[in-house]
Amino acid sequence: MGSGTQPERFTLRSALDYFLDFRFETIRRRTTFKLNKVATRAHIVEGLLIALTKVDLVIDLVRTAPDQTSAKELLMEKKNKDSFGLTSDQADAVLRLQLGQLTRLNKGKLQTELDNLGTSINEYENLLANDSAVHEVMVNEFTHMREKYGVPRRTSIVSEEGSLEEIDLVENSRSVIVLTRSGYIKRMPLTSFESQKRGTKGKKGTSNSSDGSEVAHAVTCNDHDTILITTQKGIAFGVRAFQIPTGSRTAKGVPIPQVLPVSSDDVISSVLPVSEFSEDEYVVLATEQGWIKRTPLVAFENTSSRGLIIASLEEGDRLRWCAKCTDEDDIMTGSESGMVTRFNASKLRPTGRTSRGVKSMKLREGDKLADMSILPSVVDSSKEFVLAITSRGYGKRVKVADFRAQARGGLGVIGIKFKEAVAEMDKAHCLRIVEESDEVLLITEKGIIVRQAVKDIPCQGRAATGVLVQNVDVDNGDTISSISIVPRYDNEQ
Repeated sequence: MGSGTQPERFTLRSALDYFLDFRFETIRRRTTFKLNKVATRAHIVEGLLIALTKVDLVIDLVRTAPDQTSAKELLMEKKNKDSFGLTSDQADAVLRLQLGQLTRLNKGKLQTELDNLGTSINEYENLLANDSAVHEVMVNEFTHMREKYGVPRRTSIVSEEGSLEEIDLVENSRSVIVLTRSGYIKRMPLTSFESQKRGTKGKKGTSNSSDGSEVAHAVTCNDHDTILITTQKGIAFGVRAFQIPTGSRTAKGVPIPQVLPVSSDDVISSVLPVSEFSEDEYVVLATEQGWIKRTPLVAFENTSSRGLIIASLEEGDRLRWCAKCTDEDDIMTGSESGMVTRFNASKLRPTGRTSRGVKSMKLREGDKLADMSILPSVVDSSKEFVLAITSRGYGKRVKVADFRAQARGGLGVIGIKFKEAVAEMDKAHCLRIVEESDEVLLITEKGIIVRQAVKDIPCQGRAATGVLVQNVDVDNGDTISSISIVPRYDNEQ
């Protein structure tokens, strides 16, 4: 510790260490003082007990002694068995007693006091000899202090009107959030990707310096949005977009555990930006085996970075999709084989966070759910399209009206067919609701990102195979990994 007036900087841990060392030394010094005091008293009581056993001799000695000094010397003599043999302190204590007190001394009380003093001496000596005993005393004293002084705060701390929070200091810009399969996350300005023509290869959106750097999820959002991140085990985490560290297009990002406590045996399945938690909106969750459920959005408002269980899953199933909807919206699900079904969200009864849900569509053997999208009711359906993209980069737009509403749980209708040359290796990857004025980001597993206008993708029928939307390097094992719609951004925001 610093000496004199020299200042010294402490961490919280070092300050606590110094305080605990101080308390330890204080208890030791206090114990030494009490031990000396108790030992002195025990010594006096022993002398009084000796005098009490020979009270008549003491009275005669005091009466016959010419003065007090002579009487003290006689009490301290050790000539024979009738001698007292007291110490100087014991003799002084006996001589200070009045004659009446000496005759009234109670041997039982003195013996009890001596026994109690002996117990105290043993305790104090144990404190001086054992550090663990001192630590136990420290704990007991701290507990007593907490019980005595640990009353709840009687004042309230209220933020002044107009006080700033962290979110007030962050511009609500548009960003792209990218998660890789190896467990890295980063946030990039959307301006890093200007719109490109259909069929181009695109730009790198992440580093390919190591295995596992393939993009698993990419979403566009505003920096003030709450990002609901769900895992395949049915756990949801909440974090503000601006709290995710930024990185360049070719940066690797930061490990996800630095942002969220996702367990090492779990995998992030979806990323959902939420601007506000409306009471008339719901969260729709879907699994790989086709189970689907609807839960009120407000149930996720207090979701924090600590995580929250949001679904019960069957053995071998995984939670894959998470989206928002209202009672008037329609839900559209599609399988990897290109089948699509559409049904009204109100037909899906709202359930709690931990429920399993019901079947969204009937899947043939070996087939899996490829995507889930919400068809809003507030927009003119004649201007909406279903954007269908395959894992090999082929895609098209299909009019929403071509997909009529059906009962939940059916096989659905054809949504896209595959090019004959790649039919056995291709599969449906995206079935997303878009408008002609929208822009989308297409991201491959190798981290190649293309931003392009929806209007540049041709509108075709349900049974068409589409055109090459992104030139995917399939020879090197690359495939489409994620499709994200660029959010609209008003000047008022």
